Amino acid sequence: MKKITLFVILIFLVKGLVAQHKANISVDNKYFEFAGNQRVDVRYATPKQVAMIAHKKHLKSISSDRFNFSIGEQLYGGLQGLAIRFQSNTRSKVYEGNKWYWGNWGNFGSFIIDGNANVEFADVRITRETAKNYRYHVITNDSKEIKGWTIPSEFKKTSDDKVEFAYLGNYECQRNGYLKIEIYNVNDYRERDAIIVDWRPVLPAKLRLGVEYLTKKNSGDPFYASLDKVGNKKYYNFVETRSLDDQRFSLGDSLVRLNVSFGGFNYSYRAQLVRSINGRTETLDLGNYDRRFYIYKEFWKEPGEYEIILTPKLPAPGGSPVSFIKEKASSYKFTVLPEKNKTKLFSEKQLIIYGLIFCAIAGVIFGGAVTYIKKKEAKKLALQYRDKEIAKLRLESVRSQLNPHFLFNALAGIQTLMNKNETDNANRYLVKFARLTRNVLDHKELISLTSEKTLLDDYLQMEQLRFGFQYQITASPDLDAENIEIPAMLLQPFVENAVKHGIAEKGADGRIEIDFTAQSADLVLSIKDNGSGFNVSQDYEGLGLALTKNRISLLNSIYKATPFVLDMKADKDGTIIKITLNQWL
Repeated sequence: MKKITLFVILIFLVKGLVAQHKANISVDNKYFEFAGNQRVDVRYATPKQVAMIAHKKHLKSISSDRFNFSIGEQLYGGLQGLAIRFQSNTRSKVYEGNKWYWGNWGNFGSFIIDGNANVEFADVRITRETAKNYRYHVITNDSKEIKGWTIPSEFKKTSDDKVEFAYLGNYECQRNGYLKIEIYNVNDYRERDAIIVDWRPVLPAKLRLGVEYLTKKNSGDPFYASLDKVGNKKYYNFVETRSLDDQRFSLGDSLVRLNVSFGGFNYSYRAQLVRSINGRTETLDLGNYDRRFYIYKEFWKEPGEYEIILTPKLPAPGGSPVSFIKEKASSYKFTVLPEKNKTKLFSEKQLIIYGLIFCAIAGVIFGGAVTYIKKKEAKKLALQYRDKEIAKLRLESVRSQLNPHFLFNALAGIQTLMNKNETDNANRYLVKFARLTRNVLDHKELISLTSEKTLLDDYLQMEQLRFGFQYQITASPDLDAENIEIPAMLLQPFVENAVKHGIAEKGADGRIEIDFTAQSADLVLSIKDNGSGFNVSQDYEGLGLALTKNRISLLNSIYKATPFVLDMKADKDGTIIKITLNQWL
């Protein structure tokens, strides 16, 4: 019993919470409005959003009085503001017609009225203050002006008495005719609008059909052969029409397309092609048209019975729903016959001659192209070889500058040990220096990682005699150090810089770590010291670092497919130099 009581209480609590949530939503919703496509809280809206919300309410109030116009176009600065209202209770059907042009300005509205409803016009842009800038007139059947150019002077209020608008008049049904209203701004003719209202009955389209074709002498625009004429074979022989109730033509290579034309109306027709071929019937939709259109050969390339059906397509104001007036549809039947005497554009003899001429011309062009490409490639290779040789000479020049620089620094180290009377260390220094000198003066362009490690070992052991620091050189186990080669003395200037300017003052606390590692297909060489660092963006007077940067730049001009990337980072805790040889492995 207690469980049932608790369950009932729980249900009432949930219902109370839901009711409270709905009440909160209702309270919150009253503060939200749409400013364009954005939902905003009016309590925090910007002045621009407040103005847009007020303008939208203004337009909605006019629209609620059955005036037809685009609210969205007005909200986003449209230059057309005419609105139309149709007389109610007349059982008239109203449809939206095609857009039309006034001069070179287009997209003006039109309406078709099936009935005798009158119409009223208004302009939602015009106010009492701006009315003096506008002129409008009304004409019927493009011949009689029933209202001359006039300044809007009458203003009415909406049925809710909230909004005032410019009222342009009530106009009676023009039975079997049409009416047009035009309005423009005298200060800016781009701001103009117009509407056509058409009371003429919807009519079936009167089709005319012709076949367009090419001739041997004409490769431009095709000629036209009507299917609605009997016995006219002076210029063509494929039309087989024997009576206006039996249009037919024979297939042929020269035929291009069917030309379907009919009088233009204020509305469009849905075009369909019904074809019956070898007992199989199918209907194809060809689109919507208000005048001439074409049906290309791919739709009627087989012999058979064909029929073109045009049905008036009339959408309601706003675009939907769409009505197809089937009782006003029109039909045009024709027969496509097999090709009787296949007329060839060229004879076999002509085709052989033209084929030989074409092959000869193509051979000459191809031979010339191959010769040109070979010469161009040879020239390109020669230029690349020359540039590579120049880069090698420059690289050799840089190395020749680095070698004396290194030797001078090494001799200075020997002199320092001699001056300190450290004869044993000086002798050991000389032994290392002798082997190092042989390697330095060897003009090999590339040396193995093992040789580079030996060179660095000799150099660091020499300098270790003077400064007493610690060092370590490691290579990843997955590197084939004996067979992987790098440019000779690539790292030595950076190692020398780490010793002289990084850890020389630290003594036994100084440390240098050199690593050879592989990252995918890249070879990464890094030097790390725990010195005081330096400003990597600054250019220094010493030659070693500047020459090495220049050398890397020259190496990149030679090894373009495997560029060298130098990365230097330094702070108070030390320096890290990293050289990445891309795609080297």
